[in-house]
Amino acid sequence: MDEWFVCVPGGDPVGPVSTALLILGIRSGKVPDDALVCRVGEKTWTGVMEESALAAAMPGPEAFRGAEADSRYKPKSVLGVGGMGEVHLCADEWIGRDVAMKIALGGKDVEPHLRARFIREALVQGQLEHPSVVPVYDLGTRPDGATFFTMKRVHGLTLAQIVEGHRKNDAKIVKTYSRRRLLTAMSNVCLAVSFAHSRGIVHRDLKPENVMFGDFGEVYVLDWGVAKVLEDSWAVKASATAGAPVGRTQAGSIIGTPGYVSPEQVQGEVAIGPPSDVYALGAILFELLALEPLHRGNTTAALSASTLALDGEKPSSRAESRNISPELDAICAKATARDPKKRYATGREMQEAIERYLDGERDREQRKEIAKRHADAAERAFEAAAKAGPAGEPDRARGLRELGAALALEPSNEDAMRTLMRVLLDTPSELPPEAEAELQALEKKDRVRGAKDGALVYTLFSVPAILLFTMHVKQPLLFLLVALVTLGTQGYFFWMWKTGNAERKYMRIAVPLSFLLVALQSTVFGPFVIAPGAAAVTIAAFLVSLRAGKEVRRLVLLAGVASVAIPALLQFVGLTPRSYGVVAGNIVLRSDLVEFETVPAMLLLAFGSISTMFATLMTVGQSVDALVASERRNFAQAFRLRQLLPSGGRMQSNPPGV
Repeated sequence: MDEWFVCVPGGDPVGPVSTALLILGIRSGKVPDDALVCRVGEKTWTGVMEESALAAAMPGPEAFRGAEADSRYKPKSVLGVGGMGEVHLCADEWIGRDVAMKIALGGKDVEPHLRARFIREALVQGQLEHPSVVPVYDLGTRPDGATFFTMKRVHGLTLAQIVEGHRKNDAKIVKTYSRRRLLTAMSNVCLAVSFAHSRGIVHRDLKPENVMFGDFGEVYVLDWGVAKVLEDSWAVKASATAGAPVGRTQAGSIIGTPGYVSPEQVQGEVAIGPPSDVYALGAILFELLALEPLHRGNTTAALSASTLALDGEKPSSRAESRNISPELDAICAKATARDPKKRYATGREMQEAIERYLDGERDREQRKEIAKRHADAAERAFEAAAKAGPAGEPDRARGLRELGAALALEPSNEDAMRTLMRVLLDTPSELPPEAEAELQALEKKDRVRGAKDGALVYTLFSVPAILLFTMHVKQPLLFLLVALVTLGTQGYFFWMWKTGNAERKYMRIAVPLSFLLVALQSTVFGPFVIAPGAAAVTIAAFLVSLRAGKEVRRLVLLAGVASVAIPALLQFVGLTPRSYGVVAGNIVLRSDLVEFETVPAMLLLAFGSISTMFATLMTVGQSVDALVASERRNFAQAFRLRQLLPSGGRMQSNPPGV
């Protein structure tokens, strides 16, 4: 084995150090810039060693050739081509497995410094024993003189392919690689990079193409060819080349891929450390979330300018429709800060930030799953309630409780919200007993209000009746009967109003009493002048206050018609004096109750007509106001319920999933 010694002027040599350790830049203690690195019996270089010098000092191809290495690996196909090597799928005849063989470009004629970099990649990758770093199996030389190393053959898709699949809305990729799965993978990538940092290695070329998802959940960080060993003074100091092609790592230019490298890498700074990899991780996370690169441009110059200009960009600013959370925005912004000191100090810090978000996301996923179970249970309960009819009220109540639990766990659950709206807005054919009791209480309240209106109306009718006393009464007993029925009806309605006794049994007395009073009004102006209007007002008042059904409406209508028709029929058959006669082609009106005098009679007729209109306004008008107000409240309630849906308040007649 070749042995190297590190000598400090005026001090004792430190060593021996193996070639591999020297290549990796691992030294015993701090090495000053004026240190001498020498190999026994060979040339000595002073100060910083250039890569070409190191390559000249490295072992030749024959040192890596195994006794039977030529026959061990059988090429099968080409897997891909990178910046420094070509990857082949090979059969390992010794072990009986497939491996990936990376062969240095240029074969036996490859320039020494490129060959040294290639070997260095194998050594660096081999030092990183981590589940997310592809293990190196062998290092050697092919029969054609090309240097190679073999490693585990991995199957799967790169993150670049997955992101492209999401861009194109590929159904299989979208279903297989959810955002949560991709973020979990990014967490693993951050840990792998942090592990490399702990071993003194910076990747320097992290990008979506260098992150691979295995077929069984594995995540790998690939291509360690340009990795930097911290404190490695012989690493190539590269500068940017503005006209270089985009998308491939360029040897001798920017170390890394433009668009993913950090600002300090673009500026060619020597002090590249873990924050540079953190920047690349942030750029990858940005692209994963926004489905577009952090930096856009068609040339290295454009990408470099964007890298130096942007500072802490948030993916939500580029993809509002992607519903990117503020926590993820903050992680990307911090990781891609222009100032390295403002970034996460290590990949582990970034990984911990992602995990904190995922912990909350896992809680949300769990709540979502539990909410779905509650929503499904609610659906089953409502189906059972529908089949059971009135007896299904316990199932309906259970369904509402399940819906409440679902919405408490996930307020934005659209299916549960639609079900709740359907239950609240659909009119049931029958009310449960508790609701029926509440409705009857409300109806009683309306009847009490109707009794109040009736008392006021009859008082209004009584005012113009005072004019009757100014005229001669023909039939005192009939006059007394009209007065008693009027006062009795008015008093009865006052009693119902003040006592609240407005149940149906009391209304059964109020209905005939009211229409009897209408019939008796025919004794003043006959059955076809004031009586029909009074009958119509009375019918309307009872229909509204009683919330009459079909049966009650027919009875009230029959009573109203009878209050006008019976007096008219009695007069027609001659059982009572006729109120109307025709004299010289004119209709003459006679009263059974009083002898008309012109002024009082005309005033009484006018007041009677006006009172009928006011009575209509008081009874029917108030009921219409109450009906309109109730209708508006119901509409407002339904409208507000619809606002709970993300669809903006519009609900289909048959919403999906309801």
